[in-house]
Amino acid sequence: MKSIPNLTLFNKVVETGSFSNAARFFDLSPSAVSKQISQLESELDVRLFHRTTRKQSLTEAGTIYYQYSQRIQAESEAALVAVKQLSDEPSGILHVALEKDFAQTFIQPLLPAFFDLYPKIKLHLSMDSHNVDLIEHAIDIAIRVGSLTDSNMIARKLMSSPSVVCASPNYFAKHSKPTAPDQLSQHNCLSFRPHSHQLEWHLSLGDVETRVPVSGNLRANSLAFLKEAALSGLGVIFVPKWYVQSELTSGALEALPFTSRETPVYALFTHKEHLAPKIRVFLDFLAEHLALES
Repeated sequence: MKSIPNLTLFNKVVETGSFSNAARFFDLSPSAVSKQISQLESELDVRLFHRTTRKQSLTEAGTIYYQYSQRIQAESEAALVAVKQLSDEPSGILHVALEKDFAQTFIQPLLPAFFDLYPKIKLHLSMDSHNVDLIEHAIDIAIRVGSLTDSNMIARKLMSSPSVVCASPNYFAKHSKPTAPDQLSQHNCLSFRPHSHQLEWHLSLGDVETRVPVSGNLRANSLAFLKEAALSGLGVIFVPKWYVQSELTSGALEALPFTSRETPVYALFTHKEHLAPKIRVFLDFLAEHLALES
């Protein structure tokens, strides 16, 4: 369609207010601009501008055409960016927010392979258990463990993780081992959510799912701290199985025969269109490798 090359020129005439201003922007003569606009009008078979010796203004047809031509130009520019990103080598600083325990267990072992693939990317990791504001803190990606609250962020599921209720043999030697989820209300349950007023653990025994109110003398927002507390015999913890797998295998911790819904792990980012290459490849890399851990 012949009008496409002239569309950007038409938009610039409208935005700058005159043929001469648009001509200076594109380093053209005013007559060349006038000729191309006339060609566009001939193709459309309408008059786009009211022309006088002093100024020009949009006709009704020109106003309607401008509304659509803005969108066409924006989509065309977006398409060029998207295609260009396919050939650009991912580079730059990538800001990622995630919990320290998850980063140490899953992200750190993957870093050598990631940097081999993308040597021009620099990762800046913010390891904070609080839900930071991505826009306010200029975070590209936030990795969240657990169900998401209402958010205007884009979420991509990376993996799912089962959780386990466990304690040390020393703790169970001093306290009767629970045989049903509701018996946990009589135990010292150590919680990962220090800011919750009331705690419930959602557990199942067989086909029966139960919401168990729990309490205890310790709450902390660190899985590492809770695990050490459980190993010392302080109480019962309810944590992702991946974090205590070695202790379960060695017998340092004993799991109770309760099951729970799997805990999802998400990557959050602010928008999904025209992602920067550094964000796109990191998301794809995590999705591929963390899926193997599920």
